[in-house]
Amino acid sequence: MGFLWAILYFCEMMTRILFRTSCWILVLLCGLAACKPTSQNPSTGSNSDSTAVAQATPDPTLVELNDRIQREPNNFQHYVDRAKYYEQHAQFTEALMDLDRAQAADSNQCTIFLTRGDLYWNRRQNLDAAGQSEMIALAYAQYTKCVTLDGNNTDCLLKKAGIDIARKQYDVARELINNALKINEYLPLAYYLRGRMYKETGDTTVAYSSYKTAIDVDPTYYDAYIEIGLIYAKGKNDLAKEYYSSAIDIRPKSVEAYYNKAMYLQETGFRDGKRYQEAFACYDSILKIDPTFFAAYFNKGFVNLEYLQNYQAGIDEFTKAITAYPAYYQAYYNRGLCYESLGLKASAESDYRTALNVVPTYTDAAKALDRLLK
Repeated sequence: MGFLWAILYFCEMMTRILFRTSCWILVLLCGLAACKPTSQNPSTGSNSDSTAVAQATPDPTLVELNDRIQREPNNFQHYVDRAKYYEQHAQFTEALMDLDRAQAADSNQCTIFLTRGDLYWNRRQNLDAAGQSEMIALAYAQYTKCVTLDGNNTDCLLKKAGIDIARKQYDVARELINNALKINEYLPLAYYLRGRMYKETGDTTVAYSSYKTAIDVDPTYYDAYIEIGLIYAKGKNDLAKEYYSSAIDIRPKSVEAYYNKAMYLQETGFRDGKRYQEAFACYDSILKIDPTFFAAYFNKGFVNLEYLQNYQAGIDEFTKAITAYPAYYQAYYNRGLCYESLGLKASAESDYRTALNVVPTYTDAAKALDRLLK
C-alpha cells in the first residue's frame, strides 16, 4: 500500500525534493485488466490491418461487464464494477455516469460513495492546485456520505480520517481511526495515519511507535519505513539508512526511497568519506529508473563542489542538470562557483548572468557576480 504521491523534482539550491504530499492517505483502486490483441493479421501480415483488428476487437472484460448489466439492469454492483473499469482506462466521465446509474438503482449502498470518492481522489493527479483542491473536496464529501451510511466501513473511516488530518481536524481524525481499530485491530493504514497525525502535532515518539506498529502488522508497509527513516534522519541516526534500504527492498524502483537515502548519506558524509560515493550510487540508481530526474545530477554536482572540491566533476554534473532542465538557475549558479574556483572567471560570469536572466531576484547569483566583477 502506498499513498502518496506525489511530488516535485526540484527546489532551492540544496534541491530538497518534496515527495510526500499533504494528503497521502489513500490506496489506489484495483481495476479489471484489459486484454488488447496485438498480433498481426495472419492473412496479410499487415501492421496497419493488425492495428485495425485490435481496435475493432471488443475488450472481453468490458463485454462481460455489459452482459452482466443487460442481465441484471437493477443491480448497482454491476455499474460500480464497470465504473472501476472505466477509471482504469482513464474514462472519467463514463465512470461517473455509471456511478450515477448505481446510485439510481440503490442510493443506500456505501460502496457507491466510496468508489466515487476514490474516483475523485485519483482524478486529482496531474491537475493544478485549484483542480486538486476541488477533487479532494469532492472526495471528502463522498467519504463522509459513506461513513454516514455505514459507520463500520473501515475503508471510508480511514480515507476520511486521512483528509481530516491534512485539514488539521485531528480530533475528528482520531475518533475515526479509533473506530476503525475497534472494528479491526490489524489495519496497518490506521496505525500509519495515527503516526502521521502525531508527527504533525510534534509528538515524534508516539509517531514512531505508530509507524512501527504498522510495520509489525504488515512488514511490507513501505510508507511506514519511509516515515521512520525520516525521523531517524532528522536526528542524524544511521538507522535512517537501514529503514530506507528496507523501503528499497520493498519497492526496488522507488525514486523516493533512493533519494532519501542519498540525501542522508550526503548529509552525514563528514563521518566517512565513502558515504559520498554511496550517495552517488543512489543517485545513479535514480537516473536508471528515471533519466529525467535532473535533481540527481544537481546533487552529485553539489557534493563535488561543496564537500569534495572536485570542481571539474561538479561542472560536468551541473551541465547534465542544465541539459535536462535549461531553466535550472541554481545549477547555473553552482556551476559558476565551480568555474570561479578554477579561476575561469569569464565562464563563471556567464553562468551567474544566466541564472539572473532566469530569476532576476536570485540574490546569491547577484552577490557572486558583484564579487567577481570587483
